[in-house]
Amino acid sequence: MGSGPIYSTVKSLNNNLVLAHDEQQEEYVLFGKGIGFKKKKGDVIDTILVTKIFHAKEHQNISAIMENISADVLSVTEIIVDAGEKFLDKKLNPSLLISLADHIQNSINRQNEGGELPSSTLQWEIPFLYFNESRVGKKALKIIEENLDIQLPEMEAAFIALHFVNAQDGMESMDETMLITEITKSMVKTIQSLFDVSLNKESMNYSRFVTHIRYFMNRQLHNQDLATESNEKLYQIIQEQYPKSYACGLMIREMLSKQYGLSVSDDEMIYLIIHIERVVSETK
Repeated sequence: MGSGPIYSTVKSLNNNLVLAHDEQQEEYVLFGKGIGFKKKKGDVIDTILVTKIFHAKEHQNISAIMENISADVLSVTEIIVDAGEKFLDKKLNPSLLISLADHIQNSINRQNEGGELPSSTLQWEIPFLYFNESRVGKKALKIIEENLDIQLPEMEAAFIALHFVNAQDGMESMDETMLITEITKSMVKTIQSLFDVSLNKESMNYSRFVTHIRYFMNRQLHNQDLATESNEKLYQIIQEQYPKSYACGLMIREMLSKQYGLSVSDDEMIYLIIHIERVVSETK
């Protein structure tokens, strides 16, 4: 046996996936080649064979969720998560497998029952706001079609992309991710309008800008301060050096205060102005 926690089988989901619990009765989904083969309830899992460990978000019951997800959908979701991690080159939250499998299963059920996904403007905006994650969403639809012979609507790519956005930032809920997406859209719109430019969504500076907004909003929503010392002199220098980006920053600060009740400190403004300047300068 490998060292570390001892996992006991709750249910074999397929040859490579097992629902298990540890000594504290916390439930997990374990992935590894052959770990589910002929496993019965109570069988101990050889941890040497475990390559990935997934868990649900707090207060979620994995067993209850798993009752409604087919083994095939779970396997395909693991392939999608693995492909997404490799493409984005980021370690994603271990709860992604459960939440994404649940989403995909519900989408398949809806389609099988003849239902339609409600139209949303976000489906058009997400590819612009989260370019790389949207590419993962499109790839996910291909993986689903190749493995399950099910063709989900194209707009599903956008909502799958949001799951990958959510899994990067330690968000508490998809509602927070949706709120941040809405705010990001407003900020991008303000920048493009003031500078009369179209931002290059494929650029590295744009990716850094959107990532900065997500971390900034995460701090705002969880009342966390920026981990830097206050620097009034730098704030003054930034104002003088980038007057238009500073003006744009003030517009965004006022918008966040009026529409969302959020307060942006001068220290946060420094980083926001620098990111605005960078993302706009490459369009000139």
